Amino acid sequence: MARWDDGYVTDVAYTTNFYREITPIWLTTTSLLLGQRPPDLSRPFRYADLGCGNGFTALAVAASCPEAEVWGFDFNPAHVEWATRLAAMADLPNVRFVETSFAELASRPLADLPQFDFMVSHGVLSWISPENQRLMMEVIRQRLRPGGLSYISYNVTTGWAGMVPVRALMRMLTEANPARTDLAVTEVLDFVDRLKSAGAAFFQANPALDARMADIRRQDARYVAHEYLNRDWHPTMFSDVARAMGEAKCSFIGSATLTDNIDAVSAPSGVVPLLTEARDLMLRETLRDFGSAQAFRRDVFRRGQASLPAAEQQELVNELAIAGMGQTVPDPITFVTAMGSVTGRAEIYKPLLDALAAGPLSVQRARELEPFTDRPLVELLQAFTLVVAGGYGHPVMPGGGSAAARQATRRLNRAVAEQNANGGEVPRLVAPLVGSALQVDLLESLIVGELLAGRPAEVQSLASDILAALGRCGRSMQREGKPITDAGEARSMAEDLVRGMLDRRAPVLRSLGVLDG
Repeated sequence: MARWDDGYVTDVAYTTNFYREITPIWLTTTSLLLGQRPPDLSRPFRYADLGCGNGFTALAVAASCPEAEVWGFDFNPAHVEWATRLAAMADLPNVRFVETSFAELASRPLADLPQFDFMVSHGVLSWISPENQRLMMEVIRQRLRPGGLSYISYNVTTGWAGMVPVRALMRMLTEANPARTDLAVTEVLDFVDRLKSAGAAFFQANPALDARMADIRRQDARYVAHEYLNRDWHPTMFSDVARAMGEAKCSFIGSATLTDNIDAVSAPSGVVPLLTEARDLMLRETLRDFGSAQAFRRDVFRRGQASLPAAEQQELVNELAIAGMGQTVPDPITFVTAMGSVTGRAEIYKPLLDALAAGPLSVQRARELEPFTDRPLVELLQAFTLVVAGGYGHPVMPGGGSAAARQATRRLNRAVAEQNANGGEVPRLVAPLVGSALQVDLLESLIVGELLAGRPAEVQSLASDILAALGRCGRSMQREGKPITDAGEARSMAEDLVRGMLDRRAPVLRSLGVLDG
C-alpha cells in the first residue's frame, strides 16, 4: 500500500513563504497588461490555492481582500493546522484550509465546492507524480469559472537538464539516510562534492553545475529538502503544460514574471527575430525558454480567451496605479531580467520614480509627465512593467485598500508578530494598499506588532519590549550570527535598530497601510 505522502517530503514542514505573483492584484494586472479582460477585484471573488503549503499567501489574500472567499488546499495536515491556527488568531472568517489530496479533490461532487475566479498552484506541478499532475489539471477544469485566471509554476527542462541526474542521486542518498530529511541535506551535498572531487566525468561535462550546487549550499535545509529530495521531480517543457491546460479549456496568456512578456529582455537579441517569426505559440515560448535557458516558469492561463476592445483596455489601463515600495533606487537604475541586469534610461525612469515617491501613481497621471507626453503609451506601460517587476513599485488594490482590509491585515500582522515572539519564523507583513506582503526581518515584525498593539513609538520602550520578547523564546540580539551576551551592548543595539526602523522603514509601512498614517 502506498504511503499517504506519495513520496513527497513530509517529515519536515515547508518554509513559510509568500509569492507576490499569485495574488489577485498581480494576476489581474498581468492580464490587463497582456490585453485580456481580468476578473473585477472591486466585486467579491473566490480564490483557491492548490498545494498552499503553510498558507501564508492565502492568508494575505484573505486579509487584504476581506470580501473575497479564499480556500487553501494541501494534503499535509501540519501545513493545514498551522494555517488554520494563524487564520483563527487573526480572526479571518473568509479563509478556509482543507486537508485533501488532488485525487480526493477531483472526486468531490461538483456541488461541494464553488467555482473560482482564481486558481493558483505555486511550486507543485514539478514535484508531484504524473497522475497527480493530471488530477490537479482536472480540478482546475472542474472548478475554474469561465473568465477565471489560473497560475501554474514549474521547473523547465531547458534550465535543469544537467541537474536531473544529480537530483536523482540526491534522492537515492536521502532514501539510504535514516536522518530527518532536512538533517540529511548536508551529508547528501557532501557526498556529491566527494563524487566530483573523485574525478567523476559527469561534472566536467556539465561545468554549470558548480554554480548550481554552490547556490543550493546557501539555501535553507528545509527548502532544499522540499525542492530536491522528493521522490517525484519532473522538469517539463512549456508545450506539455500548455497542452494539459488546454484540455482544461484554459489558454496561455503570458507570464506572471512580467519581464518574460517583453521579448527584448527575455531572450538574446539574436533570438528575438526567431520569436517574431514563430506563429505557433508552443514554438515561440519554447524558443524563448531555449534562449534564456529558462529554469522556472510562472504561467498565467485564462478560461476562455477575451481580448479587451481597445477603448475598454485604454480605460482600464489609465486607472492602473502603482505605489512605491520603499526600495533604494540605484543610480543608474537596473532591472534583473532573464538576460541579466538591464539599465534604465535616466530620462525615462527618474521622473517616473520621483513622481512615485510622492504617492501612488496612475497611468493616466504618468502620461502627463514630461517624458511621456509625446511618447507612445506602450513605452510608458513597459516602464511601469519594469518598475513593478523590479520591486520598486507594486500595483495598487482597487479602492486603495479599504478600511475593512486595513483592519484585517493589522489583525494578521499582529498574529504574525505574536508567532514570531513565541519562536516562530514568519518574515512577512501584509500591506493592504497593494494586496501583497513585504519581506521583513524578525525584529522588525516584533516592533510592528508592538506598534499595532498601541505601544507608543518610543525608542527605549520598544527596545525593552523586543528584548523581552527575544528572551521569552530563548533568542537574543546577534552580531554577525553570534549572540550578544553583554546586556548593555544588546540594549544599545536594540535601540539603534528601533530608531532606524522608526526613521526609515515606518514611513514606508504607513504609506502602504501596514501602520496608521
